[in-house]
Amino acid sequence: MKRALHKMAVALNMLILLSMAAVGAYGIAEAQAQELERQNLRAVSDADFHCLQQNVYWEARNQSTLGQVAVAWVTLNRMMDDRWPGNVCKVVWQPKQFSWTHDGLSDEPDLTDTLEAQAWHDAGVVAEVVLIEWARGRSGPLQGAVMFHADYSRPVWRHSFHRVAQVDDHIFYN
Repeated sequence: MKRALHKMAVALNMLILLSMAAVGAYGIAEAQAQELERQNLRAVSDADFHCLQQNVYWEARNQSTLGQVAVAWVTLNRMMDDRWPGNVCKVVWQPKQFSWTHDGLSDEPDLTDTLEAQAWHDAGVVAEVVLIEWARGRSGPLQGAVMFHADYSRPVWRHSFHRVAQVDDHIFYN
């Protein structure tokens, strides 16, 4: 009986030790993930955040939240793709990539208009949430889409990419 109790105690101690090691490994992995998130977020400047907010606002302010999230992810997916520049502002302002950047109109919203001010605020929230998800290493909901267009247009480049989804009035490609 004494020997059986000793074996049970040893087994229980081993189980506790293994559990503690697993918890410790999880804690280390979680701490490493949080540090990577912080590093990624530090790499995004205030100017990059502003450019992402502008792109969401001008390209998708009349779309659902999911449509706005999709546009934000396209911008970040391009940033991570070697075919495009490596920061948000350079992606957004690359010539003739987004229609609002070369339309000759002001690139800042009219914040005296209540609806436009709310749309600008919403675009900022979307930009912030998507940047946090990106910093955590998530890849977004559209299979790495790097292109989109309005459903009423038929750009010639669309045949060179794989269609992955339509969200609201935009069709997305990777």
